[in-house]
Amino acid sequence: QGQLDQKIQAEYVRRFVRYDDLLNNVKAKLHNDVSNYVICTWFNHWTTVLIEEHISTHPKVIPTIKNIKGIDIFFDGQPFDLKVTYLPRDYNPIYAVENPKELAIWMYENQGAQRFGADNRLFVVLLDKENPERSWELKRDFAFVFQKIDNFFDEETVSKNDEIVFTFGKRTYTAVTKVLIVTK
Repeated sequence: QGQLDQKIQAEYVRRFVRYDDLLNNVKAKLHNDVSNYVICTWFNHWTTVLIEEHISTHPKVIPTIKNIKGIDIFFDGQPFDLKVTYLPRDYNPIYAVENPKELAIWMYENQGAQRFGADNRLFVVLLDKENPERSWELKRDFAFVFQKIDNFFDEETVSKNDEIVFTFGKRTYTAVTKVLIVTK
């Protein structure tokens, strides 16, 4: 929402002085930009919903019945906020796979202030190692992603080793985090 608003402000509202120029450019280009944004956002939302619903059906997972802020599931007795995401731009894929805890710390420390949370998190990170820009395509390969998720929950437990310490806004926080990097 913020990026689209910034784009509209920069490329239309503040750029065109003449009303006719604004209307012509809105008709010629903005409709396509908004359509692309809506389609991408829709895809991202519903594929995330399906992935989260699949996770909640695993026998070792207890989903929350009510909408509790910061808690989507309980796994191994611990509450977790689920985050289905991609590797951050310019983050080294090899380093991420070899150091998932460091990736989790980076994600906590670089979250936006408006969305800040120090809750326990379970990150499902989708990554196409050959072409990270195409990682979003993994979201539509449900059989592959669901198998990786099932394997993860079958094998993993929560332990003291999953505790991380991170800094945000000059304060230090502790959280329990798990990271599943789904790679192709």
